[in-house]
Amino acid sequence: MRAARAALAAVAATLAIASGCGSKRVSECNGLIQVVNAGVQSVDRNPKPESDPTGVVGLRALAEAMDRVAGEAATVTITVPEVGKLSADYQAMARAVARSARELAAAADAKDIPKVNAAWASLEKAYNQEDLLVEQLNKVCQAP
Repeated sequence: MRAARAALAAVAATLAIASGCGSKRVSECNGLIQVVNAGVQSVDRNPKPESDPTGVVGLRALAEAMDRVAGEAATVTITVPEVGKLSADYQAMARAVARSARELAAAADAKDIPKVNAAWASLEKAYNQEDLLVEQLNKVCQAP
């Protein structure tokens, strides 16, 4: 996943240099990429409290960060349909991760193993979409 994020940052830099920022698609791609990268950095910076052996605090922080990323992505003005679809898909993925993280935290608090397993599967499914979305965004943003 980090490789996909690094590639996304490289795409943004390449687009800015190659285009002189004249293209609407490039500008919109850069705006969305900046939001995604800032969100990833926010998630990576979340502290892992040693006093939280269950990870519940971290799950709640992840949920808040992903909701924030989805909200910020929604504020990026996008008129290019391909970029708009990817933005909507990324927002949906981020909200699904947030929802699943909250469900997992609640299930862990309740010590409900079947719900923990279901929430974990839901979280993995949502989170695993990110690499594909980043790859698709790279493709759209690098297209001539």
